[in-house]
Amino acid sequence: MKWITIGCWLICSASFAHDSTDWRTDSSAFLSARVVQNQPNTGGSVFRVFPENISMEYLKQKLSEFSGAIPTVVDGQTVTISERQSAKGRELSLRYLIQEYQALGFKVTSHQFSSGVNFIAERTGSDPSKVLILSSHIDSVGNAGANDDGAGTISVLAVAQSLKNLKLTATLRVLGFDREEVGLVGSAAYVKSLPSLPSVIGNIQIEMMATNQKKDGRFHVIDCDRPDSTGLSAQIMNAVVALKLPLQRVAACTTRSDHASFWSAKLPAIVLSENFFGGDGDPCYHAQCDKADARLDFDYMANITAAVAMASANILGARAK
Repeated sequence: MKWITIGCWLICSASFAHDSTDWRTDSSAFLSARVVQNQPNTGGSVFRVFPENISMEYLKQKLSEFSGAIPTVVDGQTVTISERQSAKGRELSLRYLIQEYQALGFKVTSHQFSSGVNFIAERTGSDPSKVLILSSHIDSVGNAGANDDGAGTISVLAVAQSLKNLKLTATLRVLGFDREEVGLVGSAAYVKSLPSLPSVIGNIQIEMMATNQKKDGRFHVIDCDRPDSTGLSAQIMNAVVALKLPLQRVAACTTRSDHASFWSAKLPAIVLSENFFGGDGDPCYHAQCDKADARLDFDYMANITAAVAMASANILGARAK
């Protein structure tokens, strides 16, 4: 049955554009998916502090705003972010993120490249020579993009919100990559622009992670068994075990998200998502039905976000103020 499903996805998706980033056509990733038993890293990482709790209500509110399910106020005007493919839609999403991160006390800048603008927000740690990057992509394929990748973008925002009252040793940098859907263009341009690659201690890319149709809590932590990146995966799973979250890792291998741009520069990176390659992908992927509605599982999304928040706090050397 798995082979039939893969074959159908490959045939049925042949008419879709952007095959270089369309997850449905990555047959090798489907074949690489395997369940990994949850267990703490024997090397052991001691969690110094716990971030603030991740609120499902916060995730639902912000994702509904970012994907146009409800209106929101940006720069004093009531607007609806109905899509994030057009120049207007992408600019509106940038303005939304700017005000959200400024409210959290982050320094906000941007990175312009040939065909778009990447969003950047940063909280400087006591050792600014070390930088942890949490990222998502902010564009969509002309739809509301609630799950792809509104979910990842709002998950990162929730992590930033949960860490706001902690002191950081390393610097936390949030990136919202533009033009992912047309070939990882924004992330490739950003990595190429980095003046000091050794300062990046890792990238955690958050992809679509808000549907869990089988209700089994399985999710992807993808590192392709790269020695430079497996430590990041271990931090995520240490957090899952420590918090006793109802999640189970499914490993797989794909280069079809923005983490691959970091790998091209030999930097540690992983990508997290729902169990797409393990047979539980979103049926509304790259479709007009990708909206913030009843199909989304905010409890599942909150659990993954909590794991990212705790892992990030540990990597950043966070401590109480």
